This record gives sequence, C-alpha cells and structure tokens, in this order.
Amino acid sequence: MSTPGRVAVLLAVLLAAGGCAGDDPVPAVAGAGPDAVEVPTATATPPANTVSPEPIATGETGPRPIPDDDTVPVRLVIEAIGVDSALETLERDGDARLRAPVDWQSAGWFAGGPVPGEPGPAVIAGHVDSPDGPAVFAALDELRRGDRIIVARSDGVEVEFEVDGSRTVAQADFPTATVYGPVPDRQLRLITCDTFDQASDRYVDNLVVFATMVGGPGMLPGQDQ
Repeated sequence: MSTPGRVAVLLAVLLAAGGCAGDDPVPAVAGAGPDAVEVPTATATPPANTVSPEPIATGETGPRPIPDDDTVPVRLVIEAIGVDSALETLERDGDARLRAPVDWQSAGWFAGGPVPGEPGPAVIAGHVDSPDGPAVFAALDELRRGDRIIVARSDGVEVEFEVDGSRTVAQADFPTATVYGPVPDRQLRLITCDTFDQASDRYVDNLVVFATMVGGPGMLPGQDQ
C-alpha cells in the first residue's frame, strides 16, 4: 500500500476530501514537518485536480462535544496492525488549513470534532507513507470487521472501538455525510491516503475505517452501543 520514497500528505478533512499529494507540496504551516491540508467547515466545492485546496466557507456541521475538563485523546493502539502511536492534536491555522502531524509515525486527532468516547464521529488521521518508507497508517487497509481499536485519553479513560468496516473513496466524490455527518452514538473514523496515481503524481483516493464504541465512559458491563 505504501509508496517508498514518496511524501503522502495526510488527509483529514471535515467536509470535503482532497489534499493528499505526491511530490508537489501544498503551502506548509509554520515550522518543520509535513504539509498542511485544508479543512472546510461547511459544504465546499469538490476539490479540483490540483494540490492547492479550494477556498472554504465558514459554518458548523454539528455539535462539538468536548468535555468540560478539556480531555483529549493521547494514544492510539491498534493491535491487529501493530499501531501504538502517540496522538497529536490537530487544529486549523489562520487560513483554515489543518496542521498535519509533525511526526510521520504519529497519528493526529482533529480537535474540531468530538473527543473519542463522546457522542458523534471522532476523527483520527495519519500518513500512509513518508519520505523514508511506511508511516503510521501504512497497514490501515488490513483492518477487518471486529478488530479492536483503543484510544487512551488524558483523563485516564481508555475507550474501545470495534471496526465495522472500511471504504476506499475517491477524493473527488468524498461521502461527506457518511463520514462526518451527525450520528446518535459514539463512533470513530480513521482516515489516510490511498491509491497513488503515477500519471498525476498524487494520491487520488482515501481509505476510511469506520468503528463504533464498545467500551468506555457511560457504558455498563456487557453493554454495546
């Protein structure tokens, strides 16, 4: 799945896909590290066949249920594919562009959405490869229904999710409502780049893994969502 030697830019969008790139950089955020990807906050025009994201509109997509004590996720463990990653907190910069994880081997939680374990679809994104080889989500496509995902939070709570399935989706036709739309329970999305196109020298798809919480705050023993 990975393309050694190529820079796979993280996709972690709120409402539209697009932004994974090959060797052509997008405008970088301040400081060292991977390039940034724009995060729309309202329905945006589908991305053009270019690295530069489209302008975005301002708006809200639903509640942002951040706990009052500012709890954040700090670690992601996916035993089935050997992932044990610290979690960076990803936010938008002044140009509404998501700051990608500084470390290729660390995933990042989008702080504009729910904290894992709170109602709604929490989003964690990571690179599929790096200039030196596979990155944190290189084996994300190996996850299968029933695999478990653990997210540890700063309040000491560990939240467990079970994989429901995954989809490879075209960046040009990203299923926004399915991935980021409101849900009544506590869910998780893992997102990375997929399908490197040699002709355009960029990633053209995204892999999205869907999971539902099966253990964590507010649940009784033996209770599922």
